Amino acid sequence: MNTKLKPHKAADRIYLFDNVKWLAIVMVVVGHAIGFLTEASKGNQLEKNLFVIIYSVHMPLFIFISGLFIKPMDKDTKIPKDKIIAFIAIGIVLRAFTAILRILLGKHDYFYSVMDMYDSYTWFMGAIAVMIFLTWLFRAYSPKIVFPVVLLVGCMAGYDKFLGDQFSLMRIVVFFPVFLIGYYLTPEQILKLNSNKWLKIAAVLVIAGFVTLCLMNKDFGATFRPLFTGRNRFTVLKKDQYPFGAFYRLASYGISALMGLSVMCLVPNKSLGYITKMGAKTLQIYFWHRMIIMIMEHFKLYDMIQSRTGSTIATAVYILLAVGVAFICSVPPLSFPTKQLLGIGKRAQKQS
Repeated sequence: MNTKLKPHKAADRIYLFDNVKWLAIVMVVVGHAIGFLTEASKGNQLEKNLFVIIYSVHMPLFIFISGLFIKPMDKDTKIPKDKIIAFIAIGIVLRAFTAILRILLGKHDYFYSVMDMYDSYTWFMGAIAVMIFLTWLFRAYSPKIVFPVVLLVGCMAGYDKFLGDQFSLMRIVVFFPVFLIGYYLTPEQILKLNSNKWLKIAAVLVIAGFVTLCLMNKDFGATFRPLFTGRNRFTVLKKDQYPFGAFYRLASYGISALMGLSVMCLVPNKSLGYITKMGAKTLQIYFWHRMIIMIMEHFKLYDMIQSRTGSTIATAVYILLAVGVAFICSVPPLSFPTKQLLGIGKRAQKQS
């Protein structure tokens, strides 16, 4: 980790990170699609294992890359209002669009989908805005001081009864160390790792080992599933695990770091055609995908498929449909309104 931050080199888009973001956003869509199948009383163990694998890595990857491409700041750097305003605006508009959809689907709690302070799938937008602000706030302090403190707070947060879904505070505190690691590193450092053939071999072993662990040990998935989401207090752990919650959190950080590094080592740094282009559109995909999944859930599409095929095949088909949703959400017309809201943020920065 560099203690003195260097400006990122000006260059064209790096294929590696767009490809990684494509994989991460597909995992986000699939994870949201199968989430209802993994509740304690539903789904089979394969679905629950897949959920744990997805959640161990997809949001940490997004948050890491978000930090990676924040320009280094010093004590004279002005607050990056463009990004903060844009992410807050996107989160508010997303809640409003979701509320309208809930009205159309006959839901009666639509007001709270806009005004409720509790966590929802829109949490990512507000959380990134806060993380950018906090990074700016700590910009003049040494990473050797800031990161250990932030990591300690992230590990201990699960004991705090005042942190939780309110304003996504728990997720902000838990995932902020991941954002900071990205900020303290540079894209060039990650590219060097991606080009190391021995790390690629190690990455295959790490992913294979983790998948095997999830498949072979039900208790592992049951323990770490609520930790990987970043939103839960340690009260979700068993009574004898609770005193060691901070160590379980540290272990979840380690697993996510290993899985994320492995993914970035294995994903190719070359153009994959439309897949790479989708990686540059993850914000608009995130904005629209959950609303399409809500419609699928409202009309009980999974139940319709299951009644004709059986649960395992139905899950496979549903996952393929979720991947299709990601592709649908990447089409140019659906760049509205995220493109326009990002523009508002840029204009606000220029006026300051």
